[in-house]
Amino acid sequence: MIFIVTSVILFVIGTLSLGLALYGGVVAQSVKESIEGGTELRHSAEHRYYLLGMIGMIVLLSRLLAVPVFFWMLQSLLPYCPGAMCAYGVVNIGSPFSDIAVSLKILLPFAYGMWLVVEIGNRREPEIPFTRTLADSFLKVLLPLVAVDSVMDVLTVAAIRPVLAPCCSSVYDVDPPFSPSAILGSEIGWLILMLTIASSILLIVLQWTEVWKPSLQIVSLIVAIAVGVLYLFALHDTYAPLVLGLPTHHCPYCLFQEFPDIALFSALFWIGVASAVWRVILEMNWSRHGLSLVPLSSMITALRKTSSVCVLFSVVSMLSHIALAI
Repeated sequence: MIFIVTSVILFVIGTLSLGLALYGGVVAQSVKESIEGGTELRHSAEHRYYLLGMIGMIVLLSRLLAVPVFFWMLQSLLPYCPGAMCAYGVVNIGSPFSDIAVSLKILLPFAYGMWLVVEIGNRREPEIPFTRTLADSFLKVLLPLVAVDSVMDVLTVAAIRPVLAPCCSSVYDVDPPFSPSAILGSEIGWLILMLTIASSILLIVLQWTEVWKPSLQIVSLIVAIAVGVLYLFALHDTYAPLVLGLPTHHCPYCLFQEFPDIALFSALFWIGVASAVWRVILEMNWSRHGLSLVPLSSMITALRKTSSVCVLFSVVSMLSHIALAI
């Protein structure tokens, strides 16, 4: 195990968030058991729900904080791992725990953010109608996810040692993942890149379409998911080789290392897409239960603005780098 500041911070965050999440599971179970009882039990459940909300806020925000700390740790460990040219070498040393941890850092923040958005919206309703749902989802969904996420962080920190690491080109040059152009030709790569930009602009437009229709919400959801998938493919397939000036090198770790601003705007792009999905799910859930969206108007507006600004800035950054590379 290599002791540096970021690895110690990640280890502490993982350990403490896991312990607090387990306590949150106990509270969530008590809320579920009391919410269907009499007036006194329901009153007690409401008080415990607010405690659960505070626990969930601390745990999930700590897990979100762990995302940049994790990737910062990978980059900081480069000098301690002989042969590692980028963060991929560090990931390779910590495999399979680090591979799982990287995947979780990309996927799980969506679930964390969704729970927080619904929880904040629930507090704005006088009857807090989603108390049982939130407690149940914390116990059955978030607790296992947080446990796996935290354990993978701890195991990754423990597994990384100062041993020889293979170069990223052994994977990203020989058999690059997410690379349709390697199979179907370079034209496909450019098509994916253009579709990513076009669908991103469409997502921004849909954010500010005032007409509320269930079909439009579904379209927004589909477009947001498609944009996220297209960006992932474009990043590996065309964007990284083009900006790096290495036609056969698809390594995103090298891209982020050489151009830290791209790493920042990629994170903003993820936030923008996630905010769009959170807003749509929030609106659909409230409407499905016959609840007014008026108490959530400020939240919805904030999510619209966050999504639009993050996606727009990321697209501008992508276009700028493409123009300079060409």
